[in-house]
Amino acid sequence: MSYYATGLLFWRTANPLPRLETAMPVFSNDLPAKTENRGYDLRRTPPDAPLKGLITSDDLIGCYTHWWGGRTVPCEDENCEACNANTPARWHCYLSVLESKSFDHFIFECTGKAALPLIDWRQNNGTLKGALMTAFRPKRRRNARVEIILKPYDISQLKFPQAPDLIRAMSVIWQLPGTALATPNYEMSTPKIHVNPAIVAAQRGDMPESNGKKRSRKKVPK
Repeated sequence: MSYYATGLLFWRTANPLPRLETAMPVFSNDLPAKTENRGYDLRRTPPDAPLKGLITSDDLIGCYTHWWGGRTVPCEDENCEACNANTPARWHCYLSVLESKSFDHFIFECTGKAALPLIDWRQNNGTLKGALMTAFRPKRRRNARVEIILKPYDISQLKFPQAPDLIRAMSVIWQLPGTALATPNYEMSTPKIHVNPAIVAAQRGDMPESNGKKRSRKKVPK
């Protein structure tokens, strides 16, 4: 018996498939210059060194998230399991950045409070693309407050990479079902979220407020 794949389905045949003369891999004694990575890494500000890079996305996206199951996951609106378990929520934003030293293209994550300079820059310049970003933690501790400094940068002579589809990229990172991409729950300024009544009365979180309802300010691990 042998198996062969067509799309996502595997079929079994009674007779072995004929071997192709071109089926052998291409061997080499050298390492590739750079390993190809079709996905995007999600990076946060390290505690011991600043993170510097050029912003490649025109804008940021954001949503409320929970620390749930040992990792950060998005709030799932009406049927959010983490909300139903009274798990505190924080607003996080995401944008694409090209690191200055390594030229790695990655997605940067920060809280809404840390993102205030990004919002101001977007309002004053109409876009985030091309801004030189430096993110650092003044207290040099993991989960300490993040500060972001933005400066203008001349990108006219640079071959700028195309920014990723941030919603699609984060859906892949969060392993959301493909059907969720068909009807994304997305609003330009105020993300639509589900607020559990048990945590509405808590103090305000990072940002933003939704329909005047406040979010929990309880410290959540990253």
